[in-house]
Amino acid sequence: MKKKYFFLTVLLLFVICSYLIGPLFPEFFTHIYNQKFYSYLDSFLHLISNIFPFSLGDVLYAVVVIYFIYKCFVLIKRKLYKDFGVFILTSVLLFFGIFQVFWGWNNYKFSVAHQLKLERSYTQAELDSITKKLTEIVNSQQFLITKDSLKEVSIDKDLELFNKTAKLNYTKLPDHLKEILTDNKINDVKPSFYSYLQAYTGFSGYFNPFTHENQLNIEIPTIGMPVTVAHEMAHQLGIASETEANFYGYKVMLQSTDLKFKYAANLYALKYCLKQYRYENEETYQLLFKRLNVGVQQNILESEQFWLSKRNVSSYFFKNLYGRFLKINNQKDGIQSYNKFVDLLINYNKKYLEI
Repeated sequence: MKKKYFFLTVLLLFVICSYLIGPLFPEFFTHIYNQKFYSYLDSFLHLISNIFPFSLGDVLYAVVVIYFIYKCFVLIKRKLYKDFGVFILTSVLLFFGIFQVFWGWNNYKFSVAHQLKLERSYTQAELDSITKKLTEIVNSQQFLITKDSLKEVSIDKDLELFNKTAKLNYTKLPDHLKEILTDNKINDVKPSFYSYLQAYTGFSGYFNPFTHENQLNIEIPTIGMPVTVAHEMAHQLGIASETEANFYGYKVMLQSTDLKFKYAANLYALKYCLKQYRYENEETYQLLFKRLNVGVQQNILESEQFWLSKRNVSSYFFKNLYGRFLKINNQKDGIQSYNKFVDLLINYNKKYLEI
């Protein structure tokens, strides 16, 4: 019994210290943890997880949840309430402790903006400018693909092709973007067993921090899949921030030779720019939306209608829960960190002039 409490105390201190001290040492987590320990661990897990054509992590989650529920039921039935409390606390601490060691400490690295020495924040004029440019690019690409401004762009659901394209495109990134990532073999993104449930909880995909596998929600509109695949791969390569993973997803698919993938990337970026207007003024958003080809509008509406049709109480609950989880893990904006993508996009373009 004493050993049990000793282990619990050590585990508690480890987790508390990890979360309190972690943000104080970005240099260590950027150059030592990320580039050495995490990189070696990811290489090892790559050998294991890639043996299986299905998501080993999805199976692991199911086994753990079933065991957790069973154990709780047994302890409560036997009225071992003290043991029940210890079991719950130990389970929570093990989750956070293993999460931190296996991947979570990437949250304490220097940000991409810091490593690239980018400015922070942007003016309304800068947002107007990049939105106008992206609108012109997207309209042009949509017409080149379909030969009809009224027709939406269609992408075949081909996860094998998305994986192949994303992996190749990561090698085409500019050196200043590649240097921020770990130099590891990229795992294929696998279809999640829980895609149906993920659609109702509001998630397009996820990276499993315990097995380092990338999963895609295969229920989402196909137009969003290529960037989502690249986004999840960015997490495996050590990008913790959702904002930065969004940015890498966009930049990776922009390297494509296939115009449809370029269109999907530019549409992705444009949608985030348009969201900024929508947050402040619906009328301005509608005016900008009407400047898009009807086919482009249809691609945007398809995605919006999909998520709207799945929205329910669980969507709000899980989004809020995930937002709190991000805040705990040094992503101070929580779920809203997704919307910081525009800031990174504008300031990256100001320095590298790529749009």
